[in-house]
Amino acid sequence: MEQITIEYLRTTYPEEITKDQFYRICHISKKTASYLLESGIVPCRNSGKKTRKYKILLTDVIRYLEQRELDPLIFKAPENYYKNGYGERPLGLRAVKLSEVRKDLLRDVFAKQISHYDDVITPDEVAEILGYTVKSVSEWCLKGELKSFLIYNRCKIPKEYLLDFMISERCLMIVRKSAKHKQMLEDALKKV
Repeated sequence: MEQITIEYLRTTYPEEITKDQFYRICHISKKTASYLLESGIVPCRNSGKKTRKYKILLTDVIRYLEQRELDPLIFKAPENYYKNGYGERPLGLRAVKLSEVRKDLLRDVFAKQISHYDDVITPDEVAEILGYTVKSVSEWCLKGELKSFLIYNRCKIPKEYLLDFMISERCLMIVRKSAKHKQMLEDALKKV
């Protein structure tokens, strides 16, 4: 972000701004602003009132704009967030969104973490790696979310396919990740 823009924001706006000012500064919708504030992606103080309930520090807004410029996918709301009516609306803190560059780096870290496994593995081993049930892994294979093939009526998964799945939107957007998957992802993200 340019220094001129930062100086303009500091001279034009007070230290603490409202959600209305926030979405105008960032050129985003009110709904997206609500998502960023409610999920904690952009720190704010919530007064609990119906109107003017959010107070956001200008320094946090500037930090958000700088980070958004570097990696905009991190701040993208989940696909179903804008649905009308009811629908699952996972918070961004539980789901992980990454740019393509970070996904490639993450893939390399995951490859090192599972390097001791054979090149072709079974759903049991995938379940062991990610901490989900064999049934979940089998469902991913049946739906085509995790590529696999049958050899003598037994499901086999090449490690490369598993790595592709592990960095896919489908896998990263799992809202209720297993403890093992969360730990693996946290360890990998520290190295990326």
